[in-house]
Amino acid sequence: MKKLLLPLLLILFILPSFSANKWTTYKIEEGYSPKNDIYSICFDKQGNLWAGTNYGVYKKEAGKWTAQGVENIYVQSLYIDYNGTKWAGLYGGGVYKSLAGGKWENVKDASPTNSVNVISADNKGNTWVGDCAGGAINYDGKHWISYKADKVKLGDNSVTSIACDTKDNMWFGTYHGVSKLGNGTWTLFNKENSKLPVNDVYSLAADSKGNIWIGTCNGLAKLSANTWTIYNKENSGLVDNLILSLAEDSFGNIWVGTNKGVSVFDGSKWKTYTAENSELVHNRVQTIKARSKKVYIGTTKGISVFEK
Repeated sequence: MKKLLLPLLLILFILPSFSANKWTTYKIEEGYSPKNDIYSICFDKQGNLWAGTNYGVYKKEAGKWTAQGVENIYVQSLYIDYNGTKWAGLYGGGVYKSLAGGKWENVKDASPTNSVNVISADNKGNTWVGDCAGGAINYDGKHWISYKADKVKLGDNSVTSIACDTKDNMWFGTYHGVSKLGNGTWTLFNKENSKLPVNDVYSLAADSKGNIWIGTCNGLAKLSANTWTIYNKENSGLVDNLILSLAEDSFGNIWVGTNKGVSVFDGSKWKTYTAENSELVHNRVQTIKARSKKVYIGTTKGISVFEK
């Protein structure tokens, strides 16, 4: 009996180290619902969680989800700026903004085609909109300025993703490469003139070390100064080559959302979380938001929160 007791105690002692990671699932509505189809995750100054979904904008406050504005609209992107203004980019509905506690107002000049892929900002707080076919549009506080592929070195006018790096350069993902805007100069990187694996860029992230991470339909690219590093499921621990979302957490790890789960890279090792090997609510990871020591993972079936 004593011989069996010692191994059992060792197992019980070791077990917590394997279960230290905590998962929490948020669903705006129980069961199958387009409200759980998450495309954007944001936090306001009070720390409340906001979500842009396939059915509208929702806010989690005091443990409850409430609709913000009308429902049954496809919110492709949601962004909260440093003033607390909420920006919503709709597929087929243009751009809307809401001042703190105010109504949503349509911002006609922000979307030439009335369909938006992404809303973000530069390090100065100026809002940027990635239009579905109208290029990159910037609001400098007074005017909306449009940048299109026939005037600047933008891959094409369908801007899928936007990021601002530590040196204040703006990056724009398109279906014909990734473009950089720095000191008024545009530079285009594509498969023809760089090591970008394909031209279809779906996601971007600028990390704290000055690197740019580029998610494509055929792998992940890291651009560090002038050095390219390519990661795919054939040469790394990446779970899939279709990269839908990217984010850096508070520990410097890069989270890579795919159609088959989320892979995490610490600079040397990879770890993948799926619905099969963890409490991830669904394998299609459409958006990732890191806040403090938590990572919020938006999927087609709700939000999974990972905490170390």
